[in-house]
Amino acid sequence: EHMKADVSFDVKYLDSFAVSLSLERSLSPVHSTFDSIDWGSVKCLKLTFLEIATLRRRSPKPIELMLFDLRDSSMFTRVIFKILANIAPRKRYCSHVAKLFSKDPLSETDALKVFDDDPLGVILHFCASQLRDIVFVLTTSTKKDLVPISKLFYVGKSRVLTDQIGSLLDIIENGANGDLFVTRELSLFVSQILLVGLNAESYSILFLNLDNDLHGVVEFTVRLVNWICALIEQCDHTSYHLAIPCLTELISNHSFRYLFVANDGIFALNKYLSFVWDEFKATKRTGGSEDKFGVASSQKLYEMLFLVWSLSFAVMRSSSCRESFHRSGIIAVLYDLLSFSPREKLVRLSLSSLRNCLTVISRDLSFSNCDSYSFGKELIALGLMRELKRLKAKGYSDPDVVDDIEFLEKTLQDICNEMSSWDYYENEVESGRLTWGFLHTTKFFKQNIKRFEGKHSDFRLVKRLSILLSSTIDETCAVACFDLGEFVRNYPNGKNILLRFGVRNLLVDLIDHKNADVQRESLRCLSRLLLKDDSVSLVLFFVNALLNNTLNGNCYLLK
Repeated sequence: EHMKADVSFDVKYLDSFAVSLSLERSLSPVHSTFDSIDWGSVKCLKLTFLEIATLRRRSPKPIELMLFDLRDSSMFTRVIFKILANIAPRKRYCSHVAKLFSKDPLSETDALKVFDDDPLGVILHFCASQLRDIVFVLTTSTKKDLVPISKLFYVGKSRVLTDQIGSLLDIIENGANGDLFVTRELSLFVSQILLVGLNAESYSILFLNLDNDLHGVVEFTVRLVNWICALIEQCDHTSYHLAIPCLTELISNHSFRYLFVANDGIFALNKYLSFVWDEFKATKRTGGSEDKFGVASSQKLYEMLFLVWSLSFAVMRSSSCRESFHRSGIIAVLYDLLSFSPREKLVRLSLSSLRNCLTVISRDLSFSNCDSYSFGKELIALGLMRELKRLKAKGYSDPDVVDDIEFLEKTLQDICNEMSSWDYYENEVESGRLTWGFLHTTKFFKQNIKRFEGKHSDFRLVKRLSILLSSTIDETCAVACFDLGEFVRNYPNGKNILLRFGVRNLLVDLIDHKNADVQRESLRCLSRLLLKDDSVSLVLFFVNALLNNTLNGNCYLLK
């Protein structure tokens, strides 16, 4: 995080950042046929005799031997890229091999039969496996004489990333026609190659300017980010096993974090985190230890929180990232997670992420509409101070957890000291969670009724209260009904404003709500909205009598 901005491109420096994935290498189901592929029979690849000889010469040897020689390894990778470029635009490949992804590797005889039926599919598996093997060896081997990644895939004096990566991204974006193995191997390969170039770039926010793309990685990185975001928004098994490993690999680079957040990646990540968190809570309620995907719920949640925590460092340094983080709603999910009191490692990451949100490093943040004060007010409205006291009472032994709790308590208390009662109310409404208290009384509304007009006379908070009538939280829904009723009673022309916002139909739908408080408050608000002032007391008397007996079955009369 503290690298200098003027680091020049250096091969040794560049490759020192190349790290290997802590992922188990998987074999292709047709792996046994790789040494027996008849390259000359696949005419559509347009391979020359020299290229075929290069492929045949490579097959019986360990790949590490080839990587000692720059000329041989460069020739081999160029042939692989040429094959992928020829396959990428084709619509039909992997028709048979794609169905074998979840099965055990086939025998050589069976694999050759698959090659006869789907030669391009088998060859695509070969290419994906070879590329991943090359990167795996280069990033894990302790031998010093191997060809560096920066020379093998970054060409010319300026070391620009080979444009053949585009063909790989074409296949990845197409999902390799449903072949999960190829998509996974190629996406991980591209991630590791991009990471090398990203770590050599200038460490500044100006990196997002394409003019500063010294090594040709920004365009390809943006394409990969868009693919990752589209995948994780699906919230399914595929996104976990394809997109999350790539994101985990790249998230260590701070330039990638800016690119990811700048392309609305935090919104997609929040959607998936919410999905995983709901799965985790459902698992705990049912007493199970694994979710429906067969992956430990707590481990999956930990991996997602790690990604959020990593991105929170970009929030500390960039106002645009800060605003995206704030708008995504991920703060509420982190608070909800803390209130549930999961394992200590999950609490640690959640607290640290929130601490980063309340920490400002870059000077430009002082001119942003979204600063640490904005985050603090939202956390106060959600009730984090109460949760911090509860967490503190649990007596965590981890010094990081204790330190984060103390930091958050002090920071939020300082913000509280600067807030008025109206600030508290405004934050609570914006948070989307309302609770009964001194802010929801007739006295408060009489004192602050003119403030509901808003800075631009758009009645923003009234619109927000109208939206909260559809909340799935019963208390929030009931309090919203009460507040809207008080607005009608105290603000001139309040009835017409609520009618214009379509509140009447929402209230009618709530009068037979399953919760008695919601029923009562919705009826009171509806009566104030539709009747004259001198009729309200009579209607309230009727409503109370109706609630004390049986409301269900009589609602249609009111409707």
